[in-house]
Amino acid sequence: MEKHFSDDTFLARWISNDLSEEELTSFKKSKEYTAFNKINESAQKLEAPAYNKKAALHKIQQELHKENQSKVRRLIPTWMYSAAAVLIVALGLLFFMNDTPSEFQTGFGEQLAVVLPDNSKVQLNAQSQLEFNSKTWEEQREINLKGEAFFDVEKGKTFKVITAIGTVEVLGTEFNVLVNNNYFEVQCHEGSVAVKSSNHNIILKPGNAVRIVNSKVEEWQFSDVKPSWLQGESTFTNASLAQVIKALENQFNVSINSDKIDTSKKYTGVFSHKNLKVALKTVFTTMDILYTFKGDKTIVLTNKK
Repeated sequence: MEKHFSDDTFLARWISNDLSEEELTSFKKSKEYTAFNKINESAQKLEAPAYNKKAALHKIQQELHKENQSKVRRLIPTWMYSAAAVLIVALGLLFFMNDTPSEFQTGFGEQLAVVLPDNSKVQLNAQSQLEFNSKTWEEQREINLKGEAFFDVEKGKTFKVITAIGTVEVLGTEFNVLVNNNYFEVQCHEGSVAVKSSNHNIILKPGNAVRIVNSKVEEWQFSDVKPSWLQGESTFTNASLAQVIKALENQFNVSINSDKIDTSKKYTGVFSHKNLKVALKTVFTTMDILYTFKGDKTIVLTNKK
């Protein structure tokens, strides 16, 4: 291989189309170009399930071993096998990185900030998950969401948040989405959002919110500039106890047994994420509900007699 083709970055720059016009023209005239181009074209046709990087490297090593043992001169120099291995691995990594969806998730009591390819920002609340495809992002800004997240969306093409219950569509705005089981809630903090489910199509303006529970729709207004959970508090407006209990479990990694109480009761208030006992007292004392610890991670709720 000619000297100026053999530096460590040359093949990588060729794969990513970063060669200068002079370098590319010179490379195409070289005797090595035809062999490398065939490797490139074959690697591009690889399908994810069939591609095995370790097997490819093993095959190259076998060929090199035969080269060392044989007295017959090969038409393809030994160095080309090593270079081909580098090329195949590089193309394989590019293939997988471009084809695999990006996925982010949080555990109990965790939050995670995610910057999307267009510089839109997402803040994930506890026990939540989002997924999107970086490869198709410029043409299709779509996110699949489980749990709760706050979105700060850059202006551009339609931005979709897809959940199991409904979809939120915007062009550029700030909004919060919460989805759990049969519960779907959206709060609009800036701009406007379109909330769509199987039976409903609702437009929200700043300060407006909607929840859909078991296909029933409820709308209300709020004044928070940002969701309170970003500052370590969970706020509820006429929410069912079932949702409050779910939020407590997600923030503190506990299991709450509510079989002996009416979880359809409504709660308006706030609890802090800093201390479990304080949070339990804040929520349940005002509702005449007793809470009892069974070990460190299990809490049983009962009504006061």
